[in-house]
Amino acid sequence: MPYILNTPEDVALMLKEIGAEDIEDLYKQVLSSLRIEGQLKLADGFSEFRVKCLLEGLSKKNHTIDEFNAFLGVGMYDHYVPAALSHILTNSQFLTAYTPYQAECSQGILQAIYEYQSYICLLTGMEVSNASLLDGASAFAEAALMALRITKRKKIILAGMIHPEYIQTLETYLSGLDFSIQSIPPNKHGVLNWQSLRLHVDSDVACCCVQSPNFFGLIEDIADLSEIVRKTGALTVMLTNPLSLAVLKEPELMGVDIVCGDGQALGGSLNMGGPSFGFLASKKNYVRQLPGRIVGKTVDNQKNTAYCLTLQAREQHIRREKATSNICSNHSFNAIIASVYLSLMGAEGLRRVAVSSFSNSQYLYRRLKEIRGVIFPFSSCFFNEFYWEVNNSQVVFDKLREKKIIPGYLLKDKLPEHQNGILSCCTEKKSKNEIDSFVNCLAEVLHG
Repeated sequence: MPYILNTPEDVALMLKEIGAEDIEDLYKQVLSSLRIEGQLKLADGFSEFRVKCLLEGLSKKNHTIDEFNAFLGVGMYDHYVPAALSHILTNSQFLTAYTPYQAECSQGILQAIYEYQSYICLLTGMEVSNASLLDGASAFAEAALMALRITKRKKIILAGMIHPEYIQTLETYLSGLDFSIQSIPPNKHGVLNWQSLRLHVDSDVACCCVQSPNFFGLIEDIADLSEIVRKTGALTVMLTNPLSLAVLKEPELMGVDIVCGDGQALGGSLNMGGPSFGFLASKKNYVRQLPGRIVGKTVDNQKNTAYCLTLQAREQHIRREKATSNICSNHSFNAIIASVYLSLMGAEGLRRVAVSSFSNSQYLYRRLKEIRGVIFPFSSCFFNEFYWEVNNSQVVFDKLREKKIIPGYLLKDKLPEHQNGILSCCTEKKSKNEIDSFVNCLAEVLHG
């Protein structure tokens, strides 16, 4: 039996429908040098043992973060994951990919998701949270779409330094719609350009999106921004690192309407960049515009506590094209990881992680300032990562990597205007010796 079950008649019908004459015409955009002529020359099948050996050999070509003294951040953070977390999550009910629409069969997982929503509301100060989204970028885009629906306006302002990949995701979401995006670059200090912001916020604006800590790690003045935006009837959308909320003021207290971000820092491992989950919370007034699933708490006919999915009329499986969003992946398991992590850490434990990350980053910042040739164009008002520059950053990076040190994230590809810029991050896992080792090796690379 062939692997592809389409009959020649099926193929001909599909080609006719899309306007292609034949298979060659279908693939004409693919360079001839990349196309295989004739049949694939596949080797005989391997045994299970041989396949296992082959895959293990391939996997050894990858280098994990544990092999380096690494100071990477930029949205993915190397925090300690409590040992108890993985044990709790081996519960088979948590490991299922099943969507808990039948509440009578799913009380345990529904309660876990409800607890997650409650934690997000506690962290952000918001009144409602959904049951998570795909990742931070999709949560950011969905937050902006919420604001467009709520205000019925057509303009979005991106203020200050927002993660470039998140902006790309938003632009993709809006590419087929009649909305506009106005970007207001940061000032020379790497934070909000207040003069430009005041000129662009008007009655056509649906929301002003801001990231704090921003892409450079700097903490923005969200309260003043919210006050400016509110006067025009627009909403404030804040993108943030949830761990920072353990020590910084809650977004709700700063006049924010919608809060979003990536939840990887809450118990998630790095996993080569994913998967993670996105969180999204807002004021209760906007709950019917909140995309994705929401778990509610109620009582059954015997007055026992019960959990169920609520406000489902917003979702695509019921309303189809009239749904609030077409989002259909929320990485529930990752959100439950965050729920378990937060329950294990508690408020004080989470605060200690945040303070330790902040303290280590400040120590690294001060040590780097001792090295001649290292430039700091911005202030030290950051949470757990910061921006610095050095001449020939790629050469410096490569020499440090040979010493098993990754100094941070090179910005030249994401931000060409910052050719020599590096973002460095510390979490609670960094020791003073590891930081000193990095600083001493950098000094040696730069000055011998």
